[in-house]
Amino acid sequence: MKLNQTERTLVTSKARQSLQTNIESRLLMRLFTDGVPLVENALEIGCGGGQGVQFLRQRLGASTITAVDLDKDMLSLARERLGKVSWATFIEADVCKLPFDNGAFDMVAEFAMLHHVPDWQSGINEIARVIKPGGHFLFWDLYRAAIVNPLSKRLFDHPLENRFNHGELLTELEKNGLKVIKSSSVPSLFGMGLCRKG
Repeated sequence: MKLNQTERTLVTSKARQSLQTNIESRLLMRLFTDGVPLVENALEIGCGGGQGVQFLRQRLGASTITAVDLDKDMLSLARERLGKVSWATFIEADVCKLPFDNGAFDMVAEFAMLHHVPDWQSGINEIARVIKPGGHFLFWDLYRAAIVNPLSKRLFDHPLENRFNHGELLTELEKNGLKVIKSSSVPSLFGMGLCRKG
């Protein structure tokens, strides 16, 4: 599902960017307890305004990054924010039907995107498919209680059926051959993790 206007405004706000840069990125980096792996070719799913692309380049040193989103406007915003760079490509695509070969990426990342996907299990299956053996999946996302509550239902357009919690997400990742290296969560609300494809 695409973002509604309220969520689009929130996601592209300076406050959200500051939170991503100053807090979320530091928490994500703590997942790399064995050091940051070599990332030659990365994929970000649901690139929004481009903050995740910047994280992959600046913090993880990704040589090339492909960013996908269902929303053409968000892709345009990310392109505009990053300027003309040779190392990033932006493509309109659905996580459940990724237009890439098996094992195409060293690293796939999603930052608060899966909770927008009605059939998130199919999304996980596709993510696992496009990661090369030994490659990594980095995520942080919102969970059932953060989505299926009166305030969230009033402000945002999220799928309300088939939502997940931290344990259910980790189980699905493992089922698709993505071994969880490290993860953490705020119970019921959100969590993050790093996986390696076996």
